[in-house]
Amino acid sequence: MSGDKKPVIAFTRYTPYMIIDADTIENFNGDLIKVETVTSLCRCGESKNKPFCDGTHSAKGIDGEKQPDRDPYKWKDYRGKEITVHYNLGVCSHDGSCVKMLPGVFNINCRPWITPDNGDTDKIINAIRHCPSGALSYTVNGQKKIDYYNGKPKIRIARKGPLEFYGGIILKDDQNSKPETYDHYTLCRCGHSKNKPFCDGKHLKHKFSS
Repeated sequence: MSGDKKPVIAFTRYTPYMIIDADTIENFNGDLIKVETVTSLCRCGESKNKPFCDGTHSAKGIDGEKQPDRDPYKWKDYRGKEITVHYNLGVCSHDGSCVKMLPGVFNINCRPWITPDNGDTDKIINAIRHCPSGALSYTVNGQKKIDYYNGKPKIRIARKGPLEFYGGIILKDDQNSKPETYDHYTLCRCGHSKNKPFCDGKHLKHKFSS
């Protein structure tokens, strides 16, 4: 991203995502794709020109409503001797970076599934900083950290997954939606999330492939 203006993503519950004042978006290979000052991105999951909108949604429409049976919004604390890990299922996009990076600390087959004392504090912090949705944060020495992206504003397309936003990109919609942190958050791209506009990992269940 360049210039003084921060990019904006604007939409209603019935429209595609409109990216404003971004000059590039990044694909999952790290390549930069040039975009127009105002660019429409697919959110129904059906465009044949992903990540861009091709108007396919006009046939079936877009249902951007949150579903009552979505995962509950609730923070849980997992306390260790040196670090407390905070997790909110209702924000999680199920990126899986934490499990892949530190399976001894983040293990979905165990209860509790997060055991901070099973890992090195610095490595736990590093794993948490790979969480794109804002579902994970941590407290060390009484200081809670949820914002940790230090780069320029960035929009990234996750492989077979959501749109990822970093660096304070403004979100404007007709439901007053707010991410857990503007530092980093994810928006649904497959059309199946029950927590729209945010990603809840349903792309995995529905085998979203673009």
